[in-house]
Amino acid sequence: MKKFLRDQYDKAFDKIRANIAALKPFLENIQKASTSFLLKLVIVVVIVFSVIWLGKFTWKHLTNQDMFLVSPVTFSFETPDWATDKFINEINNIQGLKKKYNIFEKGLTKKIVAAYENNPLISKVYYVERELPDKLKMKFELRRPAAIVKRKGKKYLIDKDCVRLPGKFYKYPEEGDDPIYIISRKSVKVPGYGERWNDRSIEDGINLLNYLKHNKIDRLLKIASIDVSKIRENRKDGNIEVELWTKNGVMIKWGCPTTRGQVSELSDYEKLQNLLSVAKEEGIDLANMEYVDVRWKTPLAKRVSIR
Repeated sequence: MKKFLRDQYDKAFDKIRANIAALKPFLENIQKASTSFLLKLVIVVVIVFSVIWLGKFTWKHLTNQDMFLVSPVTFSFETPDWATDKFINEINNIQGLKKKYNIFEKGLTKKIVAAYENNPLISKVYYVERELPDKLKMKFELRRPAAIVKRKGKKYLIDKDCVRLPGKFYKYPEEGDDPIYIISRKSVKVPGYGERWNDRSIEDGINLLNYLKHNKIDRLLKIASIDVSKIRENRKDGNIEVELWTKNGVMIKWGCPTTRGQVSELSDYEKLQNLLSVAKEEGIDLANMEYVDVRWKTPLAKRVSIR
């Protein structure tokens, strides 16, 4: 029995050894093929990385040429009549910008936009685009003086968005115009350059001025000032609140700003029509008027007393 089992074991072992011997050439071929494939793969990887490195090196060398450098100092734009030479110099030397940039620099346009948006002379940047080989195309909106806030004997230049502006950069009033004042007596903190006034009454005044300018009433009636000192949060119907004064010294009782949401208050359009109806009858300059009250459906007016 033992001999029989031993014989069976020997036969099985010999058969396994014979199968291994038969597979050996096949395994050797697989090993050779694998070695060849790995060698070729290594060569391909080396070639690819060499090409990439060479490409980057060549690209860096080419793009670092002086012909691809752009300088903010050389930026040119159509200079408005109301800007001073200091204004132009400030735009060409925006704080936060380097003297020179490579046109291919990563994130270049975002850097330029961020620097310009932080400048108090610029209201909005619409876009910055690259133009090869050495130009940047930009579109932005400049802040333009709209009025002067007069408060406690001091004057502060502001734009249509109620943002304080540094006066040295602007010609205001513009040639042929007279200054327009927003009169305020509230004790609020004076904002820094490029910051909005934290005073709702001044904002009401500049909003009204923007409306008048849009309809060209500021020049037509020669508006000299908008007094917002009487605006109160808790008001009563019939309060004057906002007063307009013309260059000739005529007071226009405008009433409560429409932004305050008073249901009984006439709209700015209705008040303007009232004002124009009086001006049509009495003359554009309102020279003979002491005041015009446009707060009611039927405007009221008082002529200057003649003795």
